[in-house]
Amino acid sequence: MDRVKIVTDSTADLPRDLVEKYGITVVPLKVIFGQEIYRDGVDITSRQFFEKLKNCRDLPTTSQPSPQEFSEAYRPLVEEGAGIVSIHISSALSGTIQSARLAKTMLGYEDLEIIDSRLVSLALGLVVLAAAQKAAAGGSKEEVLQVAHRVMDSIQAYFMVDTLEYLQRGGRIGKAQAFLGSLLNIKPVLMLHEGIIYPYEKTRGKARAIDRLVEIVAGKFPDGRPLWCVPAHGDDPEGLEQLEKKLQNRISCSYLLTGEIGPVVGTHGGPGLLAIIVCPDPFNPGN
Repeated sequence: MDRVKIVTDSTADLPRDLVEKYGITVVPLKVIFGQEIYRDGVDITSRQFFEKLKNCRDLPTTSQPSPQEFSEAYRPLVEEGAGIVSIHISSALSGTIQSARLAKTMLGYEDLEIIDSRLVSLALGLVVLAAAQKAAAGGSKEEVLQVAHRVMDSIQAYFMVDTLEYLQRGGRIGKAQAFLGSLLNIKPVLMLHEGIIYPYEKTRGKARAIDRLVEIVAGKFPDGRPLWCVPAHGDDPEGLEQLEKKLQNRISCSYLLTGEIGPVVGTHGGPGLLAIIVCPDPFNPGN
């Protein structure tokens, strides 16, 4: 039986070592500073991006991969006759999945399943990782799809931003625009639901926002079942350290991955973003 291969895009923000370990194909989006175009995670790292962001006058923009770029990524997998599961950023946030679908049409390859995860960043990353682990264990395409949908349906993703300015200017603010014009030192806690960013609550000060992120997620899984946990940050390693410590004190993580927000997601979230992404362990559901 031919192996199942996993494809995603760079907004999954998965660390390079995991991408290589599981043979995941990553199609990069681009971040554009004026006339300079960088492929997310290829030509520019997260750290380089945030450094550049601090020193630029105009906000960078982002662009999705072309159907041609997807075709080039799929072609070697098609040639080896693999079953392909291609999992991507929410269609409500990017046109990336449209390019993937056009590439499938161009190639005329039937054994290619394209999934709108309705997620972004390491929430998407966890879906991709679970699918890749199932594929590496010799799972069929149907089994890989089952695992991916199990994670997509159960994942909880909450985050705080230092300011809503980046989401607003990048046009990705969604329902969170209700929080615009808030008082000084308000740190909005936001959630990702059905592919759209929603406001969850306003908190005063960063320390309180970190506490609330942990409390909210802990409250979603009160039964103590094993969980996959991802605390993540955008240019805030100190905040990540606090978040991770508090998370581990409250939640039983059967798998813990600390994540870094990449350039494309960082363009819209801005520096100072902290997130917690949690889902029940897809291979050890417990209760």
